[in-house]
Amino acid sequence: MTDTPSLATSIFGISIPDSRLAHAITEFVRGTENDLLFNHSSRVFFFGAIAGQQRGLTFDHELLYAAAMFHDIGLVLGVQQQQGSSFRG
Repeated sequence: MTDTPSLATSIFGISIPDSRLAHAITEFVRGTENDLLFNHSSRVFFFGAIAGQQRGLTFDHELLYAAAMFHDIGLVLGVQQQQGSSFRG
C-alpha cells in the first residue's frame, strides 16, 4: 500500500475502539484493501456511529467497527478468489 496520512482516530467524540480485536481488524483490512477502500470503510464507521449517536441509539462500537471495516472486503480480488465468490455486483 502507499504511504498516506493516517485517518483520524476520533471525530466528534467518536473513537475507533482501542481493543485487540479492533487493532487486528485494522491491521488485516489495511493489509488487504487499498487506501481508497480502507479509508472509505473507516468513514463508514464514523458516519454510522455519529448517526447513531445523534439518534440516541445504544450500540456496540466494536461490532459497528468490524461491520464497517469488512463491508467491502469482497471487492478485493484476492479475497474473492480465496473464498470462491460468485457474487457479481
